[in-house]
Amino acid sequence: MISSEKHESADVSMTKQAGYRIAVINSSGNTGKSLVSNYMLRPNMDLQRHYVINNMSMYSKTYSDEIILSGENFDEALKALNDIESAIVDIAADNTEYVIDIMKHSSNSHEVFNYFLVPVVKGRKELEDSLNTIKALLKLGVPSNSIKVVFNNINNNNNIKYLESIDKEFEYLLSHLDELKISYDTNAAIEHNIFYRRLSELDISLSELLSIPIDEKKNRKEYLRTKKNPERTEEEHKELQALVDLITTWRCAQSAIKNSNKVYQLLFAKL
Repeated sequence: MISSEKHESADVSMTKQAGYRIAVINSSGNTGKSLVSNYMLRPNMDLQRHYVINNMSMYSKTYSDEIILSGENFDEALKALNDIESAIVDIAADNTEYVIDIMKHSSNSHEVFNYFLVPVVKGRKELEDSLNTIKALLKLGVPSNSIKVVFNNINNNNNIKYLESIDKEFEYLLSHLDELKISYDTNAAIEHNIFYRRLSELDISLSELLSIPIDEKKNRKEYLRTKKNPERTEEEHKELQALVDLITTWRCAQSAIKNSNKVYQLLFAKL
């Protein structure tokens, strides 16, 4: 469970942007909707509101300021968004049908959103669901240039030609996006990184991780590592293992944040 502290970008020189109301949506589960909301959008936006459309009994807050609504109550978010300039609305897969239905029966309600961000992962069923989500948005009247696609959980191994791999794994979806005249950039890809799992296991927030005095932690780790048994106590042994986990996660965070910031820039910064 991640702490409810606000996450900050590792690149503190980046200027947070306001003015976007972004719905993160896909009727397929496990495509990384919360990941892109929490680690890509949130650190880069001067955020006013963060809605999570989910079943309240099944969801634990990641941030203390999240507003959790069920799909049936999505209209509450729609009303509030009219007076908000910058917001994330993270819509769970099993609430997507409710959300689409409410917008269908509320003429032009989709216009409160600047963009609909659709995270996609490989797999024929997942890509079919992603395509159906995009088609449902177009049927609502969402302009094609308001739909953004982010490729998620991509393995960027040295042995794989990166963009060729995406072209092959997402060929089914890409061909349909071309037909529908939906623009996409295969460089807008969130790479697979164990950081996200490690941070959850440590039960700390990203801001807490990035604020630790890393050099002090590294020095302490080296001191404990050079101590030989039985000089190293059991308590020190546990401390050493904890420091190794912490420092490893900190290192993983640097590449994850750099990657997510780059994807945000590709999708939104030049608009």
